[in-house]
Amino acid sequence: MNIRETFLKLTQYTYPHGTEAKLKPYLPKGFQEDDFGNYFIKIGESDTMFTCHLDTCSSYHQVVKHHIGSQFIETDGKTILGADDKAGMTILLYMIENKVPGLYYFFIGEEVGGIGSSAASRMSFSNYKKCISFDRRGYDSVITQQWFGTCCSDEFAQALADELNKKNLLFSFRPDPTGIFTDSASFMNHIPECTNISVGYFSEHQVTEKQDISFLVKLCEAVVKVDWSSLPIVRDPNDRYSDWEPEIKNPTASSLSKIINVWIDDEKWSAKLTDERIVEERSHIYGWVIRQGSYYDLESIDWDGKTAYVNYGGVNEFLGEREDLMYLIEELENIPMDGLDLIQRLK
Repeated sequence: MNIRETFLKLTQYTYPHGTEAKLKPYLPKGFQEDDFGNYFIKIGESDTMFTCHLDTCSSYHQVVKHHIGSQFIETDGKTILGADDKAGMTILLYMIENKVPGLYYFFIGEEVGGIGSSAASRMSFSNYKKCISFDRRGYDSVITQQWFGTCCSDEFAQALADELNKKNLLFSFRPDPTGIFTDSASFMNHIPECTNISVGYFSEHQVTEKQDISFLVKLCEAVVKVDWSSLPIVRDPNDRYSDWEPEIKNPTASSLSKIINVWIDDEKWSAKLTDERIVEERSHIYGWVIRQGSYYDLESIDWDGKTAYVNYGGVNEFLGEREDLMYLIEELENIPMDGLDLIQRLK
């Protein structure tokens, strides 16, 4: 497989959510489709799951015009490139061709709230101990925290970084706690070690997006040499909230959130959502709105944890209250403890 040519083929077009099936001709022979529209294939026996996503952050399926340099691949500035996450797709295809054991998942809808991986996470993945996404900007991240929680242990991240750095002495991978969200986050409650690896793209979601193709080639060549079975399993996904105790915080701590009432065990509390939780929930609302197809010129979503408004075509339209939206968007129902700033216990 020619890595550079494969990447160029995969980025000939943008692929907004809903058009992922157009990429089926590029998937490996023998792939299957799950009940949620994701694609997967199993190679050999392994406790490792590898993931990428097929959709790009774009509104239309359109032609991409490449500008190709010796190191970077960019566009003509009129579209995104789609390296997020065709770089990851290229890596998975290369690993499959080289018969690296693992479960390989090509998810839909990551850019609209991770709907493909979120749905798939309801299935059993009890046989898997590691979930590796290839969907991180830059050159050196092995993500240890994303989706506002610890996704993999420091021991696992350091061991994986060391493995990669040994395969290419130019690499400088390291544990990185600054992750946001990709598909591996959907499995944090089920799979012990979940992470996201830098693949050498920059300025994702923008028309200035670019891919260091030289780095991508080196990374593809490195990951097929990693002994994935030797990586330590330390994190217990069941312990994510085991040490949590209520903490009273200043009600202005979460600048984006309005005060809401929540139940914790049998006690009612007033609370604000953390800014990170507001951003996460806004992403889920955005994904739901996009799937409805009612706002073709959607600009943004206003969300304060209590009330949502849709901005489109210069109009600011009321969408609904939290109590209403919870029945439509299941991700709003249960708020994790690390997504709350508690104010006071209510009588």
